[in-house]
Amino acid sequence: MAVTARSADESVKRHPARLFAVPRPARATLVGVIVLGGLTAWLGLIEAPLPAAIEQGRATIPIWRLLALAAAVLPVLALASPLADLEEVATSRLRAAQRTYLAVLSLAGAAIYLGLSALAVPVSVVGMMARSWLGWLGLALLAGAVLGWRLAWTLPVTVAVVLWYWGLHGEQYRWWEFSARPIADLPSLVVSVALLSVGLVAYAATPWRRSRWRTLRAARSRRNVS
Repeated sequence: MAVTARSADESVKRHPARLFAVPRPARATLVGVIVLGGLTAWLGLIEAPLPAAIEQGRATIPIWRLLALAAAVLPVLALASPLADLEEVATSRLRAAQRTYLAVLSLAGAAIYLGLSALAVPVSVVGMMARSWLGWLGLALLAGAVLGWRLAWTLPVTVAVVLWYWGLHGEQYRWWEFSARPIADLPSLVVSVALLSVGLVAYAATPWRRSRWRTLRAARSRRNVS
């Protein structure tokens, strides 16, 4: 019995990320990404009509833009767990396991999705998917950090509705429409990286870390006053 308990404890110490993944849908998430990548390769270039704030004609959107959003958000949704209440008081080991889990799932998901999409989608479009992936991931992290991981989809979907409805101006996309402008467009890359940075900052700002920052600021203020 003691040997078994010791072995389990050693396994947890060696592979905390694996233990972190047990109550979470990591495999289902990767299966979902595979399905979305296959659908993108098959149907991604088909144009679908949608409401938009344009004066003439009818706006359309390639289906890959919808599927890329979904694939980027899935890894963040996979952070949700039925043990979330028990994990609220996070230890450094738990946070490290969470970071590893998120990084591995996000990178694997992006590689799988973009790789499958590249089988039938032009390279320029795959580059646009990769750029928009950064923005959608950042928005999902921001929403998840504020509202909870189960609601990580809310902010990306809200922003997507705004982009798709108001992003088209005449025959050109506005500069902030990071999910549709050409791959070489610098403002779109800047917006995507900025959104990812905001999401990462929100993810890093855990309650205990915010408390620590406030304590450090208060200590500095007292030193400056004295």
